[in-house]
Amino acid sequence: MMPRLLRLLLLPLALSGCNALPRDASGTTEQIERTGTMRVAVLPATPDAAPALALLRSYAARHKARLTRIAVHGEHALHWLEDGRIDAVVGHFAKASPWMADISLSKPVARAEPDDSRQPVLRIARRNGENALILATDRAVAGSAK
Repeated sequence: MMPRLLRLLLLPLALSGCNALPRDASGTTEQIERTGTMRVAVLPATPDAAPALALLRSYAARHKARLTRIAVHGEHALHWLEDGRIDAVVGHFAKASPWMADISLSKPVARAEPDDSRQPVLRIARRNGENALILATDRAVAGSAK
């Protein structure tokens, strides 16, 4: 049994290791901070992208970066997201999207979740495993709904 004094001495060390959680598996947030740029694609036929772009612009600003829109079309954007060539995709996605296993979709931006899970609504797509980015943008989406 570990002596009580030793456990007390190790507690601050153990807690300090939790400061940076959650982390991005591929380092997206660190890359945004290092380059000063957050790369975002907006899918065609997304005329209502402004609220999602405002949330991402705010995230970028918190990391001393600016938002840069990347021109890429349709499914290429989602492949680029998976490959880490862009940091987020704004577009209309259904909750039951076939991409759901490959990317992380936010809750609907600026509206409630539709009853029909097949109805596409404005969402932010992030690369799977980028947990800091996913958590921060999910919180921003939830906060904007209030």
